[in-house]
Order: sequence, then structure tokens, then C-alpha cells
Amino acid sequence: MKVLLIASEIPYPPTDSNRACYYHLLSRLAGKHEFTVLAMSSGGKAEDAAQLKPYVKELIVVPHEIKTTLWRRLAASFSPLPFGVHVFRNKEYARALGELLARESFDVIVAGNVNMAQYTVGLEGTPKVLFPQDAWSLYYRRQMKHAANPAAFLYSLLQHLKLRRYERRTYGRYDGCIMVAQRDADIVRGACPGLPIYLARSGVNMPPLKDAAKEPHSVVFSGVMDYPPNKDCVFYFANEIFPLVREKVPEATFHVVGKNTGPEVRALAERPGVVVTGTVPDLIAYIRRMEIYVCPMRLGSGMKMKIVEALSAGLPVVSTSVGADGMDLLVAGRDFVVADGPAPFAAAVVELLKEEAARRRFGRSGRSAVKKAYTWDAYAKAWGKILKAVAAGGKD
Repeated sequence: MKVLLIASEIPYPPTDSNRACYYHLLSRLAGKHEFTVLAMSSGGKAEDAAQLKPYVKELIVVPHEIKTTLWRRLAASFSPLPFGVHVFRNKEYARALGELLARESFDVIVAGNVNMAQYTVGLEGTPKVLFPQDAWSLYYRRQMKHAANPAAFLYSLLQHLKLRRYERRTYGRYDGCIMVAQRDADIVRGACPGLPIYLARSGVNMPPLKDAAKEPHSVVFSGVMDYPPNKDCVFYFANEIFPLVREKVPEATFHVVGKNTGPEVRALAERPGVVVTGTVPDLIAYIRRMEIYVCPMRLGSGMKMKIVEALSAGLPVVSTSVGADGMDLLVAGRDFVVADGPAPFAAAVVELLKEEAARRRFGRSGRSAVKKAYTWDAYAKAWGKILKAVAAGGKD
């Protein structure tokens, strides 16, 4: 089958959810399907593109710089379209797509995320599927709840309303929509009742578990630190939860791991017990040394890859219900712990810090659940079935 992937960035290296999803689609199905990729250079470099040669027939990269200046945000606020659509508008990209379709035919076209739908929504004659991963209207609905000021609330409200409208008017013109979590799928299904919705849950490569010397009383969170839900997560834990943990376990340490740590996040290292590492050479090796992984998320949507990674490494995880709501195939209380509010969350962390047997039990159960349901092999298998269904049937 000949598949065209419309991507917002070069699908390598697979170090964030977008590129990881693209990369594992290509690398695992390349032997069964012929892929052409039209990507923007908004993420990745020329040398990254070279790594994809074994998996694609052709990779076309169109230069694109993402500009998110205040002026551009203000100008976009008067448009009925979501801001992300404006960020990825590119006449050269649209021209490159037109030229490609004039010389090549495809069995299926995959629009890589909601912001790339603008290039494929009007195409006719070839089955096409949209892969937004998350329900972005939900993302901004949660942003509204925890907005830092009235301006931030108003911006999130506008984006929420625009994305709800965009979901209703745009998604239904595709032959299918692929999501990574059930809750997000239900939101899109409510907006577009007749649209076939498919699930392809993101995954991990299960790491072999080597013995690791644990740092006593250690707690860790990992993620890209300029992503607003992750940044909120870190400050929420550091400001409201960790002090309660330290009251019961004074030796406790909180490790913040991930790239793009700005001055505010780095300043947390001045507090007692807080360690800010920035990027580490081997994330799994680092978090394996910790006793507990925490995911006190209040914002965001979709599946939380960070939870899957931590469980694959055998760590017990404490998450809020927001962090847990994308983990459809995990069981709270068996595979991980779910707690909401500073006091209950801190109590769950303290209990695990004090109970080695409980840490081992949750670590084993969580890793076993991930191995069954959240691997890249399972993800690729789901994609194989989806591509076949869309190519064969089109709209229901």
C-alpha cells in the first residue's frame, strides 16, 4: 500500500511524542507499506532526515520556522481558526503537496496532526485519515481552569471554542480519525458522530531491567520543561505537595529531569531537596535509580507517555486523575496509584517511600501491564489494521 504522511516535523529523533509516533509508524511498517513523507523543518535537522532513508521511498522537507510572538497571537485572535493552524501555515508547503500529488498517487493519506489538517481536508478521491492524537479542545479547557490571570483565561477560552468548532467542521470531512486515548476519542466522537474513530495507543520499547542502586527517598518527574502542562506539574508538586512530603520524610528529594529548563525551573534547585538535571544521557537509566515516579498533572490531554516510560522501567507511579485519564489499559490501585489534591497526593507518595514491598508490587504490576498493552509493536499492529480499513472502506 502506498501511504503519504503529512508531518509537521521531521520524524526523527523519536524524543517527543509527535516524532516518536511518526517514527515508529514508519520504522515498523516500512516492510509492509511504501511511505512517502512530506515534512516541515519545524523540528529536526538534515542529518535527522538521513536516518529515515531505510523506511521511506521519499522524504521531502519544506523549510518552516514557527513564530509564536505576542503580535502574531494577537493577530490570530481575530481569526476563527485555532492559533496552531496559523503557526503551521506555509504556502511553499501547500505548493510542494500539490506538486507531489500531481506526480504520485496514494492509497491512503495520513494528516499527522490537527495543525496539518488544513493541507488535506479539501482533498478528494483518495481515502484520508487524521491523526490529532489528543483532543486539543480538552487541552485548552483544562488550561482555562488553572489560568494564571484573566488574559491567560481568555486566551485559553478562545482557543477552546475555536478548536471545538474546528473539530466539528473539519474532522468529519476525513475517512477516519486516530486517537491515542479513549477519553479524547469520545470527545471527537461527540463532535463528529458519523466519523469512524480508531485507537492506536503510543508505546515504549520495553527496556531490560538491570539492577540499579536506588537513591533513598527519591522522587522523580520527567518531561520537556517548556511544555505548559509539564511546567505546571513541576511547580504544583514543588510548591504544594513536596513540602508536605518533606514534613513526613525530611530526607526526600525531588528530581526534575528533562530538556528546555528555563530560569524559573532551574531556580527550583535552590530549594532544599530539589534537583534539576536538565537533559540526561539516558532517561531510563536515571529514573531507574529513583524510588517513585510522580505525575501530578492538572493540564493537558491524551495519553501520558511519561507514565508508560516510568512503568516500563519498573517504577511505582503516583498520578493525578488528569494524568491517569489517558491510561485506558491500566488499572488504578493495581498498576499505579491515583490521588488528587496536595494532601492525598503527598500521603500516597509518603506511603510508598516508607513501604518497599508496596513499591515493588506496583513496579511489577505496572511494568507487566505496559508490556501487554503499551508497546510500539502493538501500536504498529493497530496502525496496520487502520490503514487497511481506511483504504478499503473509506467513510462508514
